Amino acid sequence: MENNRTTFLIGAGTPLDLVLPQDVIKPSTTKITNDVRRVYTDYLTQGDTITIVDDIYNWLMKNYPPDRSNPYVGETPTPYIHFEHLFHVLEMLDAYSWVWSRNSKNPNLYPVFAPFVQPNISFDTNTLSSVMDQFILRIMDIVNGYDSNFLNYHTNEWYWKFYQQFAKDSDFFVLNYDATIEKAIGTYEDGFEADGIQNVFLRFNPKRLFENPNGLSTINHMHGCINYYFQSYKNINEDTYTFLFHDLYKYPDYATVKGLMTGRGQSQPCTQSGETYYSSPIVTGLRKTDKLNCVPFDFYHANMTNCIIRNHKLVIAGYSFGDLYCNNLLERMNFLHGDQKRIVLIDFWNIQKGDRIHGGYWLNQNQGQFLCHMTNCGDFDGVIHQLYKNENSQTGALYSDNGCLMVLPKGFKHAATCSNEIVAFLNS
Repeated sequence: MENNRTTFLIGAGTPLDLVLPQDVIKPSTTKITNDVRRVYTDYLTQGDTITIVDDIYNWLMKNYPPDRSNPYVGETPTPYIHFEHLFHVLEMLDAYSWVWSRNSKNPNLYPVFAPFVQPNISFDTNTLSSVMDQFILRIMDIVNGYDSNFLNYHTNEWYWKFYQQFAKDSDFFVLNYDATIEKAIGTYEDGFEADGIQNVFLRFNPKRLFENPNGLSTINHMHGCINYYFQSYKNINEDTYTFLFHDLYKYPDYATVKGLMTGRGQSQPCTQSGETYYSSPIVTGLRKTDKLNCVPFDFYHANMTNCIIRNHKLVIAGYSFGDLYCNNLLERMNFLHGDQKRIVLIDFWNIQKGDRIHGGYWLNQNQGQFLCHMTNCGDFDGVIHQLYKNENSQTGALYSDNGCLMVLPKGFKHAATCSNEIVAFLNS
């Protein structure tokens, strides 16, 4: 059955062009990394601070292989370490520390690999959980800074008008943690409904999402949202046999969620190998696939698979191609739709006119591989040559020879001015 809907994969780069108050931290990787490296409060010892995150950063910078893929950095390239690396180390230290301190008595929570490794950095086991709580809240505060402000500025109308143009028949799969798309399009289906008990939160019902009787656009927060949190009311009998303890619910606003998170402790789930991981309203770090086995993430990912199968139209915006499970699914567009596929990639390429042939550098490996496959081209340099050969001099849009790919390489704000061209291409 032919489906005329469009699948959107929205990455963390899309809000970077928003105009925000001066005191709001931009949600760029660098600014988030700098913010989470700041010292942390030690709630166990009054007056003490914790520097473990910055210690991890410095240790990784000292030992991690530098990025030598850039031919222009000279003799001393530096490692590329960001906040997701740092959180991964925190999680792994927390998972293994109970074995190292000989306090791990439960074989189901015993990392199989633990006896073969030893720590080489000093830290206080008892403070790790508190640091991870504060780490996540810092990221969520940054996201809330733009989420709560973007509709208040006339200069950001381009952002919500872009989404409104696609609001009737699209499926949005969102990798960043805000609720800006919901606010922009107004009416949507995300699978959440009233809990029917105290109306404190919304409970997830996957049938609402998949059956979607009104044919609305769907919102699928693949990595969580600042408005999600765990169950909060005391009488949990009704959900005991239908929901898991790390399933998420939807709350009315971030202020409610932050209030629930502050000072709350919760046991953490573990992987099949016995390693605990940090469960929270947002999914970050390098163990994302381990964290998707809860509501609503498992059904959102099933819905993405369903939409990739049904829809030959795909828009990828602000995505770094850093999540391998997403990349593998996107790669199926060739297998599923062949020459009927229509793919729009919105990104920011700082490619100087004279350097456009250096595709191996300008495209990261995962993105480059995807573009090679979608353009039927054997190498990165060939992709760049092919796309810029077919450049639209008026809009700056780039096109593949096979007519299946459109690239808008000047950022999301510029792409928003080309929405009519995007629609025309998707329907070509």
